[in-house]
Amino acid sequence: MKTHEVAKVLISLANVLKAAPNQELAEFGRGRPDKKLKDSEVPLALSTLLALSELDKSQWLNVINEFKFPIEIRPRDASRDILGKILGHLAQNPDARRRLSLAAQGGRSETSPELMQALSFLLKPQ
Repeated sequence: MKTHEVAKVLISLANVLKAAPNQELAEFGRGRPDKKLKDSEVPLALSTLLALSELDKSQWLNVINEFKFPIEIRPRDASRDILGKILGHLAQNPDARRRLSLAAQGGRSETSPELMQALSFLLKPQ
């Protein structure tokens, strides 16, 4: 990952954290299972999604391998294709979302913490 990519993800994460209530990081995103994005939150979510779409293909492959997601990746798949497959898998698998959120909160992941937090933000809490 290049420094400007990290900067984009960190800026997006900072904006998310500023917009959220001031609370313990471990509690971030919990307790609102029926949460819908407000219209004012959509641009921030899109900005975060855009930053994620710019990540390197190898980083997404690391996420898939680390969490053992059953996602088939073809050699010609671009990083955005892989992101779409990961988000589709997470949308259909609440258990995978929970594992990802726990890893992001616990810092046990081999994947970059910034990437984990950005993914965690985009997932609806379960």
